[in-house]
Order: sequence, then structure tokens, then C-alpha cells
Amino acid sequence: MIAIVGVACFLTGFIAAALLRETLVAARISRSQERMQRKVRYWMSEAAHARNVAEQLLYQRAACTGRDPEPPDGPPLPSG
Repeated sequence: MIAIVGVACFLTGFIAAALLRETLVAARISRSQERMQRKVRYWMSEAAHARNVAEQLLYQRAACTGRDPEPPDGPPLPSG
């Protein structure tokens, strides 16, 4: 009887430990994905800012030289 209870306790502990480990791994993956999404959003905003600055500089150069501004080389800015 004691052996059966011991085996049952061992199996219960093993299953609980496996579930806890899976939960911790899922949480770590989720945090990693959130961190990567923050980095992507940051660099997308930096790229948009750089495009805006470049566009302003094109218009300033056009105002100084008196010529029409050239179209930017990069893809158009997303609206929104």
C-alpha cells in the first residue's frame, strides 16, 4: 500500500513539474516575442523619422537651388 502511494505521489509530482516547466517556457517565449515586437516597432518608427527628415531636406535643397524636388529613392511612407 505504501509503495502504491509513493508511486502515485512521484507521478503526481512529475506531472506537476512538467506542467510548471511548460508554463515557464511559454512565458519566456511570450516575453521574447513581446521584446522583439517592441524592437521592430522602434526601428520602424526610426526609419519613418529618417524618411521624413530626408524628405524635408529634399524640399529645403529644392528651395535653395530653385529646382523641383526629386522623388525620394525609398518606398512611400505608410499612411497611418
